[in-house]
Amino acid sequence: MKYFNHKIIGIAMMCATVMACTDKYDCNLQVEKPEEVANSEYLASFDLLKSYITRDASSPFKFTANLSSTDFLKKDIAYSTILSNFDGIDIGGSITPVNSLKEDGSFDFGGMQLVADAVKGTDITLYGGTLCSNQGQRTAYYNELIQPIIIPFVPEKGKTVICDFENDELGKAYGMTGGSQAVVENDPDGKSGKALHVGTDDNKAAYSHPKFNVKLPEGRKLGDYVNLTIDMRIVNEDGIYGAGMRVFINGKEFNVGMNAKTFGCNPNTWNRGAVISLNSVTAPGFILPDEMKGLTEFELAVGSASGGAQYFLDNIVMNYELPGTGVTKIDFEKDELGTSYPMTNGNSSVVENDPEGSGKVLHVGTAATPSNRSYPKFNIKLPNGKTLADYIALSLDMHLIDGKGKYGSGMKVVINGVELDSQKGPNGFGCPDNAWARDAIYIKFVKKSEKEDGDGCIVIPENLKSLTEFELAVGSGSGEWHAYIDNISLHWKADDTIIEKTPEEKKNIFTEEMNKWIGGIVNAGGESVKVWNIVGEPLDKTMDANTFNWGEYLGEVEYARTAVKQARDTAKIDLNLFVSNTFNQSDEMGQKADELIALVKSWEADDVTRIDGYNILLHAVYSKDATSQKANEEMISELFDKLAQTGKLIRVSDLSMMVEDTEGKFIQTSKLTADERSAAANYIAFIMKEYRKTIASDKQYGISISSMTETSTGNKICPWTSGYNRNGMYEGIVEGLK
Repeated sequence: MKYFNHKIIGIAMMCATVMACTDKYDCNLQVEKPEEVANSEYLASFDLLKSYITRDASSPFKFTANLSSTDFLKKDIAYSTILSNFDGIDIGGSITPVNSLKEDGSFDFGGMQLVADAVKGTDITLYGGTLCSNQGQRTAYYNELIQPIIIPFVPEKGKTVICDFENDELGKAYGMTGGSQAVVENDPDGKSGKALHVGTDDNKAAYSHPKFNVKLPEGRKLGDYVNLTIDMRIVNEDGIYGAGMRVFINGKEFNVGMNAKTFGCNPNTWNRGAVISLNSVTAPGFILPDEMKGLTEFELAVGSASGGAQYFLDNIVMNYELPGTGVTKIDFEKDELGTSYPMTNGNSSVVENDPEGSGKVLHVGTAATPSNRSYPKFNIKLPNGKTLADYIALSLDMHLIDGKGKYGSGMKVVINGVELDSQKGPNGFGCPDNAWARDAIYIKFVKKSEKEDGDGCIVIPENLKSLTEFELAVGSGSGEWHAYIDNISLHWKADDTIIEKTPEEKKNIFTEEMNKWIGGIVNAGGESVKVWNIVGEPLDKTMDANTFNWGEYLGEVEYARTAVKQARDTAKIDLNLFVSNTFNQSDEMGQKADELIALVKSWEADDVTRIDGYNILLHAVYSKDATSQKANEEMISELFDKLAQTGKLIRVSDLSMMVEDTEGKFIQTSKLTADERSAAANYIAFIMKEYRKTIASDKQYGISISSMTETSTGNKICPWTSGYNRNGMYEGIVEGLK
């Protein structure tokens, strides 16, 4: 190129000037023009870029540049530079789903509409952006659209009426825990029907309380109930104080912590709906013992513990609330001493008394023969309505004898012969030697995605989650485990009801969302935009906050076919639809081209979908390492050769050029030497000529440069400086266009 001989040009111009002035003695001659001025004058001698384009009548070739819609609409120097030097503009990167999103969730297509209107009546060709891509999407919004419907868990609540006396005959007597009497009478106020009169004026109830035989409804047990409510009317002040209110269950006495007065009673007045908690130490209430929680039939007594009580009772009701959590427990208390449990791999496990006196426990292994990776087995039957999927963890108490089994391969859980590894042993759970570790071993059931090495959790296989009865084994994965174990508990939790959207529902949702963007942007472009990137960056594996995989929901092939159909159905003109992908100089371009071509073939395999061409976003790098640069040029040739063989339209866009040193580091434009700039200009000319030589004339859809102007802090070399003065890359592009 002539530019590369800039020093010779400067000297020649100087000599010509000297010769022109030889006849004048007093000539004030500037004997050497500055190199920068010479270069500027030389570059100024070139015509406008698009004047160098050679194309025959059949060629669709256009030379364009990237320019945002807002910069184009300003109609300043960038606008005039486009009009003078280029056939069109690429605005694709400036209008994306993310930056076009409005607060109400809809898209703002105003920018596209304005620029489409602005090019009407001009020779400027407008290239639209990308219609469908996994990148640059409003992913958070899309994910919200397919969130499952969550119905919060609401505990089942209800009540069991113990006695309201309405069906009793007047005069019916109820038993008492001691002396006096309890007889059905009419409400002394004459308002609520029948009630139970406890004690009399002459025979007060002295620490004696009425008794009721209770049989709970089918499926209910005493542990389901949270409180007891009663209506109580103290006669005069008989028993309003005393030792306080009492509840008896099967003869066991519970002090509720209040007397009748603090319970809310006043003389000769009904205290309606007074509540006694069955699971709280806060008065009025008590804690129901675990051994009573399974009762379905029992004797209940309630009243005021006083030496001279007289009162009426009515509407004795127990209220239940089924908990959101619970436990299925094995504790050996009902087993006979000496009962043996089978083992998974030999050895013994026998029910014995805990040497520390806590009750019955299971002794696993012996001092002489510790258990060798063998675990006690238990037959489990879950409560009605429960499956293994409802359970969230397994816990047990362990007493290691002389530390045997403290280490090893971790706690194991075996369900129907399937061994599950928690990867955390008794030592990791904090079990000491020769002492009980109560509530220490807690093995969570987690999803596969939540499982981490050594976390003490297990993943229940999907095929086991529906089980209601199964064989369970648990123990330390050690070659010598010797221990007592107790309170093996399976913990369940009633989760919220989660209703996931079906794959078909998700497909319909995202087909509609895709059409909102494609239909809207294509309509906004109107007849001014005939070229779109139908699918952008399909080979990009980037995963960030704006990545959304359309193929996951619409199908890995179908999503592209859907996008093509939507675009062609929307447009009122024939469109040219390209598949667009970035090719960096560091990529294996030939291999990447093969992948892209194969992808397009899969989309077109239905013989309906048509992709018109390939749009290659080419980011070139000139390497100062000669071997690397030779490889760079060979890859460019290979890329164009493979694309040419497709027979489709080929477009190069976002064409950029950078220079890297021999160590592979990019050189900032402000630090480039004249020779480095010349080499970069040579390389871009090579790329453009290779494109024109390799791609058939009627398939050359054009070249678009990444930027018209460069910055001193950037790495891209461009045809103009930031002040729109030409630089050496200008000549490189001229040579490439010829």
